[in-house]
Amino acid sequence: MIKPKNESVDINAFLGKNTKFNGTLLFDGLVRIDGDFEGHVKTKDTLVIANSGSVKAEIEAGVVKISGNFDGTIRAESKVELLKPANVKGTIYTPSIVIEDGVIFDGQCVMSKTKTSSENEG
Repeated sequence: MIKPKNESVDINAFLGKNTKFNGTLLFDGLVRIDGDFEGHVKTKDTLVIANSGSVKAEIEAGVVKISGNFDGTIRAESKVELLKPANVKGTIYTPSIVIEDGVIFDGQCVMSKTKTSSENEG
C-alpha cells in the first residue's frame, strides 16, 4: 500500500481487485482504488490508485497518488505523485508533481501555483 507522508492512513472507502464501478465518486478523506473505475472523481482530499487499479476518469482532488493505470484528466489542488510502476496517459493540472523512475507518463502537465480547478468560471 502507498503510505501517504504526513497524512492519516485510514481509508474511508476501498474499491478492491476484480471490482468494476462506473459513475461519480464524491468523498472526504482517503479513498483507494485497486479495481476498475470509470467516470468522475471529486474530492478535496486524497485519491490513491494502487498497482492493480485501472482508472479512466476526470479527477478533481487535493492529492492524487498513482501506482496503477490511469487515462484521463487530473486537476489536483496540492500535488500528484506518479509512483513506479504507474502507467499514466492524459493531462495533469497541478502545482506540484513527483514522477518516480520507471513510471510511464504519456501526456502533458500544466503546473501553476494558483488553484487548478475552474476558479475563473462563474
